[in-house]
Amino acid sequence: MSTGSGLAPLFTNVELSADDANAIAAALRDIAQVDGEHPDELAMIQSFVAEVDLDLGEGKPTTLSAMSPEKLANLITDASIRQVAIQVAVLLGWADGALSEPERARILEYATALGFSRSSYDGIERAITGWVKSGELAPLF
Repeated sequence: MSTGSGLAPLFTNVELSADDANAIAAALRDIAQVDGEHPDELAMIQSFVAEVDLDLGEGKPTTLSAMSPEKLANLITDASIRQVAIQVAVLLGWADGALSEPERARILEYATALGFSRSSYDGIERAITGWVKSGELAPLF
């Protein structure tokens, strides 16, 4: 699978504000905790936050607030950013090698709160899962 339309807008130039990025990172942390903390998932979240801090010239690491699906829906209103949030959530679920049922259920709660139908969510999950399983992870590096 290539980085074609199934992965858009994930690897495009979607502009995230610091608030958007931190809200997504907080949601990722919430999702990661549903089936126990896995080092690979936490590393992915920490890397994301560190990159945002670096881009913004922050002198100290950002502290993430608690997040829920409803809170994220109130904070992120742009459709492309909402899709990126669900895409990275599914990607996070695969960070430890398996998307667990508790992770899938929590991601689906976020997707529903962000206005995605079940079939839309399933399409996102299929695209991200196919990409991860293909081994063509070059866009991450």
